[in-house]
Amino acid sequence: MQELIVGGIAISAVPFANETVEKENRQNQLSASKLEDHTPFPGLSRLTPSLILCGAAAVVPAHMDKLGVSCVINVAPELPDTPLPSQKSPLYLRIMAQDRSEVDLSKHFDEAADLIEEVRLSGGCTLIHCVAGVSRSASLCLAYLIKHAGMSLREAYKHVQAIRPQVRPNSGFFQQLRRYELELRGSSSVAMVYFASLDKEIPDILEPEYRAMEDFYQRYRSSLKRR
Repeated sequence: MQELIVGGIAISAVPFANETVEKENRQNQLSASKLEDHTPFPGLSRLTPSLILCGAAAVVPAHMDKLGVSCVINVAPELPDTPLPSQKSPLYLRIMAQDRSEVDLSKHFDEAADLIEEVRLSGGCTLIHCVAGVSRSASLCLAYLIKHAGMSLREAYKHVQAIRPQVRPNSGFFQQLRRYELELRGSSSVAMVYFASLDKEIPDILEPEYRAMEDFYQRYRSSLKRR
């Protein structure tokens, strides 16, 4: 097993021959892909032909073999090493990052994004997971789509959420993704807005969801008072 530990071996990105055109073509292909292609096995979410996102419970070595997984990224230091296929030796990267808003996940954005892209260019497939496949690993997938698939953060989030509705990076990771997008693209497609019920800022792309949840709880509390 080839293992890369954060702070260890550096993996360089391989640039596209015609980066702008290829990114546009890939974005169009992703937008046109069929939803049924994105759930090869329960709990696994295929975000692109070469990138699979999941939670730890969905990691099954036999499924990795069938899907041709050649690289595994584990973003959960609280978990043991990911069980890997015994007959093959996927590249293995372990990123030590807790799911807390104050954690600097952005220092791993380039490392993870460039590795995923290098695996794609070599004809391989990357499986990335944390505990639930909702915040940490999802954030790294968003960073990859911003850097190598020509998507804005808003486009990337909508793409991933359409395939895996439960994704929700914590507010700190969203802030870091906004800065990453600004650094790479010169502008940010997602704004942070103050949400009074939580007394904190949230990404505007999540505001409708939070409003709906707030409305549900208010109606639920009102129904309890009437009993």
